[in-house]
Amino acid sequence: MASSVERTVTPLQYALDLFVENAPAGTAIDAISSDKDIGYQKNNVFARIIGLGLSARRFVDAAYFIVAQEREISEAYDVSLSFFKWLMRYDSHNKKHFSSVIRSVKSSMLEVTSAPTVSVDSKGRMTDISRDVSDGDEDAVDVEDVDQDVEAGEVPVNDEDGDWLELIGRVSVRNGRIRFRVPVELQRLIKDPESSYWTSLLTTSKFKLIYARAIYDHVLPAVPGGMTEWLSLELIRNLPGKSWANNAEFKYFKRDYLEPAVRQINDLSDIEMSYETRAGTPGSRKKDQIRFRLKRKEASAAAQADMMESAALYLTLHKEFGLDAKQFLQIRENRHVWTDARIEQAIDYTRFRIAKGDVIRRASSYLMKALAEDYRVATADRDVELRRSQRESQEEGKKTRQVAVAESVAAADAAADQQRQDEKGAARKFFDAAEKKARDELVRKFVAASTIGQRAITRQGLKPAEVNGTNIMRWPSVADTFTSFVAGELRKAAREASRRG
Repeated sequence: MASSVERTVTPLQYALDLFVENAPAGTAIDAISSDKDIGYQKNNVFARIIGLGLSARRFVDAAYFIVAQEREISEAYDVSLSFFKWLMRYDSHNKKHFSSVIRSVKSSMLEVTSAPTVSVDSKGRMTDISRDVSDGDEDAVDVEDVDQDVEAGEVPVNDEDGDWLELIGRVSVRNGRIRFRVPVELQRLIKDPESSYWTSLLTTSKFKLIYARAIYDHVLPAVPGGMTEWLSLELIRNLPGKSWANNAEFKYFKRDYLEPAVRQINDLSDIEMSYETRAGTPGSRKKDQIRFRLKRKEASAAAQADMMESAALYLTLHKEFGLDAKQFLQIRENRHVWTDARIEQAIDYTRFRIAKGDVIRRASSYLMKALAEDYRVATADRDVELRRSQRESQEEGKKTRQVAVAESVAAADAAADQQRQDEKGAARKFFDAAEKKARDELVRKFVAASTIGQRAITRQGLKPAEVNGTNIMRWPSVADTFTSFVAGELRKAAREASRRG
């Protein structure tokens, strides 16, 4: 890497440095191996673009990458033609073909009715979607202005209402430079994407199959969720525009277009994908819907966050704290101040506050505030927290011991109660199996020697003389007290036998 490439340079400057470094050897952008990425945050609305060919999509990406580098709205953008072609991986010297690529882009329009609000009137609708073509402009357009009617690249609509914008305005190619305009409304979407996903030119330039590139563009916004919704198979067929594939039997479309595209996406891009199909029309067996399962490759995800020197640091921000695309973009723009050490400091501070219970909302927002304000955990605060934690640990230990003692007592009581119940059960069996003389003798002892027994009999409304070995078990309360007495007599007999033995 050239020594001139410092961490404070913009993505555009970095891309220029890579171009200058690799141009003498003729190294194309798709062959670049870099520890940093070339790309920009693309608004989700642009995933709805349908009908562009492979070169046309690369043209739009190169143009929007340049637009995204400046915060302010510009009337036009002017760069070296060779650099622009390098960004879009276009190595042909056929001027006629390049002109046809521009015409293809200019003939495609974006329907933005359901896009985020970018209007300028009181009703939230755009007031001017006309193309900015100044009369008498000294920069003559090398490509013919096309009719406003949209043909193969038109996005289908369901009614007459809507707002449409050209993807690219006036384009001029002169003296080795290309100058182009982008509608103001689209510039707003490009420069401040509220809902967006990262588009890497180092990745998109590798695609050679139009279906691979078109499907990749369409599914990228769904990657964080891991799956797309059920999509119309007809929509997927028509992503690159009209061709034989639009009407081919599904088995041939799958063999010749869909499967090769999925393989190329898995081989060349930063995501892994699989898909399933179904018959979405009730009563029909024809497969007409498709759903893609998506997973970002961890290595490429880390490479995507080119501002990170450590892939582990990126994964911490992405997985533990859930930073979104806009927050990563903010980090990227402040990397000359927000070093890895400062980011790790903010992470440490946020974790410290989470442990104390201070973070009650989104951890990502708290982390970004800590990063922006340069918050850090003071040594004294850490000591205070350590002592508090030690006190809580001691109190928790005391509570644990108290609970353990209580549980031990309860367990002992339960065991003793169970033993008493077992002994009473054994006493009942012994009494039931004894001869009448032995039963009567036990009842006599119970009445004569046990005050508790006498009380139990009296409470039952009986006189001791009315109770004998035959009927004592008739009254549950008397029987319960009596079996406890018998159990005691059996224990005495057992101890006596033990002493004699």
